[in-house]
Amino acid sequence: MKGKLCVKGIVASGMVLQRNKINCIYGTADVYEDVIMTFRGVTSITQADEQGNWKLEFSPGEAGGPFEMQVKTEKETLTFTDVYVGEVWLLSGQSNAQLPMERMRFSYAKEFELPKNPNIRMITIPIAWTFDGERDYVENPQWICASPETLGQMSGTGYFFAKRLAFELGVPVGIINASQGGSPIASWMSKKSLEEMGAKEYLSKLEYYEKVENIAEKQKEMSESNMAWNNELNAASKMPDFESDQGWETVKIPGIIENFDSAGYVWLKKEIELTQEQVDIFESQKTWLWMGTIIDSDRTYINGTEVGFTAYLYPPRRYVVPKGVLKVGKNIISMHVQKNSKNGKIRFYEEKPYCLFTDNVYVNPVACRNLEKHTQSLFPLDGEEIDLTGEWKMMVDVKVRDCPPGMFFEWLPTALYNAMLAPCFKTAISGAVWYQGESDTGHPVEYKNMLIKMINLWRHKFVYGSKDLPFVIVQLPNWSDGVGEDSCCAPMGWPYLRQAQSDAARAAGNAGLAVTIDAGEWNDLHPEKKQTAGKRAALEALRVAYGKSYISAAPRVTKVVANKSKCLVRFDCGNSSLVAYQVNGKAAELDHEAKDKKVQGFSCLFIKKGKMNTVAAQAKLISDYDVEVSIPRGQGALIELHYLWGDNPAPVNLYSRDLLPAAPFNINLEE
Repeated sequence: MKGKLCVKGIVASGMVLQRNKINCIYGTADVYEDVIMTFRGVTSITQADEQGNWKLEFSPGEAGGPFEMQVKTEKETLTFTDVYVGEVWLLSGQSNAQLPMERMRFSYAKEFELPKNPNIRMITIPIAWTFDGERDYVENPQWICASPETLGQMSGTGYFFAKRLAFELGVPVGIINASQGGSPIASWMSKKSLEEMGAKEYLSKLEYYEKVENIAEKQKEMSESNMAWNNELNAASKMPDFESDQGWETVKIPGIIENFDSAGYVWLKKEIELTQEQVDIFESQKTWLWMGTIIDSDRTYINGTEVGFTAYLYPPRRYVVPKGVLKVGKNIISMHVQKNSKNGKIRFYEEKPYCLFTDNVYVNPVACRNLEKHTQSLFPLDGEEIDLTGEWKMMVDVKVRDCPPGMFFEWLPTALYNAMLAPCFKTAISGAVWYQGESDTGHPVEYKNMLIKMINLWRHKFVYGSKDLPFVIVQLPNWSDGVGEDSCCAPMGWPYLRQAQSDAARAAGNAGLAVTIDAGEWNDLHPEKKQTAGKRAALEALRVAYGKSYISAAPRVTKVVANKSKCLVRFDCGNSSLVAYQVNGKAAELDHEAKDKKVQGFSCLFIKKGKMNTVAAQAKLISDYDVEVSIPRGQGALIELHYLWGDNPAPVNLYSRDLLPAAPFNINLEE
C-alpha cells in the first residue's frame, strides 16, 4: 500500500465528520512525500514518515454539508464528495444491533416511502476477523444516506437512533455500524484488556487460534465433517408422492412436531383449493407465502416449484410466489424441513403469520403487546388471503446422526475488536451505543465486569472522542425462546444479564440505559420493534451526551422499605411520574390508565425449610413515585423482591408518563 497515496480508516465519499472536534485522517504515501488536505476552504499539510505513514488532524467546524474533501500529493489526488459534518455515533453489538431495515420492511413500510434524507448516514463495517493485531483500515468503505433505495441496508436500531437524534439536534448524524450476530462481548475486547482481567479461559482459547496452522486445521476439519454430514443427509433423501396421503400423518401448524426425535429431514404438505377468481387475483398482484419461523431450516415449494429457502432457524419465512405457479383447483404447498440435532423439536412458532396473500392485503408481521401495534386495513376487493394454519400432513424423510458442531471464528476473543472496531479508532465520535448480551446470558456477573472493562477500553482507544465518551447500553428486551410469557419465574440468565447491564451503566459513569423490556417478542430472538429501541437509545444519548435535562431516564427503583406484610418501593422518574396502565391479557393498553392502580410483574423469593420458591405478588400504585407490594403469607422468609424478573415477563404496565417502562430489578432484602 505504501508508495501510492492511500487514505485508511473509514474515510469515503458520503461520510459524516464529527463537528466541533479534532478529526483525523491518515494513510500511506511515498516516503517523505508531502500530503495536502483541503476541506471547507482550509488547507492542511503533513509529510509521510520514513515508512510512508502520514496523519493529518483538523477541525471540520460546525455542522453542514455537502462538502468536498481533497487529499493529494504531487502526483496523485483523491477526492471525497458529499461529505457532511454533524454528529457521529458508533453502534456495536450482535444481531439485534445488526438487524437491517430490509428485515422490517413490513413493520415500517412507510419509512421506505420517505424521500432521501441526507441527514441520516451510515457505514456498515464488513464482517471480518483476525487475531493478528489491530487493523487500521476497512476494505472499500461505503457510506450511504437514507433513501428508499438504501434504507433496507441500514441497521434498524441505528436508523431510528439517527433519525431521532437528527430531528432533535437539527444536524446530520452518521452511524458507524460495527456489529455481528452471535458475537460474545469478549470478541469486542483487546487481548491486553482480557489479560488485565485475568480471563484465563478466553486467553487460552485465543492462544490456540493465534497460531495460523491451528486455524487452517480447524477449518479443514469443519469443512470435511460438514461435507460428510451433508452427503449422508442428502444421499438418503427422496421426494415423496405428494398426490397420495399414504404414509403421511396429520400435524398441526403452528406448533411443535413431537414425534421426530432425530436429526434429519421431514416433508410437510398442505393442499388448498383455488377458484379461477382467486388465481386471477393472485396473478394480478405480488403474492407472498409467509410461514412464520421454523426450527431449523427449510426449502419450500408450491406445486413443485421452489419459492424459498432459509438456512437457519431465526429469520421469518417470507417468500415471494412466482407468477404462474398457482393454478385453478388443487395446489400443494410443501416444505422440506431440516433438523440439525435430536435435542429439541421441530417448531413452527405460534403467533407468527402462516398465510398466502396478495401484496395489497395487510398482514401483521409480528405479535404485538404494548407497543407499535399495527392496525389491520380493510380487505381490498382485489385482494386475497388464505389462512394456512391448522392441519398439515407430515412424512419422515431421513434420520441421521447430529450435525457436527459449528464454529464461528469471529466469535472468538479479540477477533472482531481487531478487524472491525480497530479501523474506527482514529474516527472522531460523540458516543457509542451497545446492543449486545444475548450470547453472554450464561455468566452475568462476569459480564458486568467485562462490560465495564470494555467501556473503559473503548474510551481509551477512541483517541478523538472524550475521555468519558458517552455510552448508551440497550438493555435486553423480553424473550422466551417460545416457552411462554409469565409475570414471574425462577431466576434465569436473561434477568440477571439485564441487571448486569444496569449495574454496568451506573458503574461506568456518563452512561445511559435504554430499557426495552416491553419491546421484544416472546417468540422471536430478533424483535422488529427497532423503532422503540432506536428511539429510547436516542433519548438516553440526548440526556447523557447532550445534557438535555428535560429528558428523563426510565423509572428505576431507589429505595425499598419492607415489613412483614408490605414492601414500599420508591422510584426515581426524573421530571416525570409513574402511571399504571390497564391490562388486557398479556398486553397493556397504553392509552388507558388502570382504575384499580394495579401493577403487574412483582414477585417475591422466599426460603422455607431450605427450599427456594418464587411467588407472584400483588402490587398497586399509591403515589406518583411509590408502589406498594403485598407480601404473600405463609411462604417462608422473604429473601428478595423482584420486578419483571424473568426471561419474558408479561404483562408490563408500569411506565413513566413519558411512556418509558420501569426498569426490571432484583433487591436483596435479607438483613
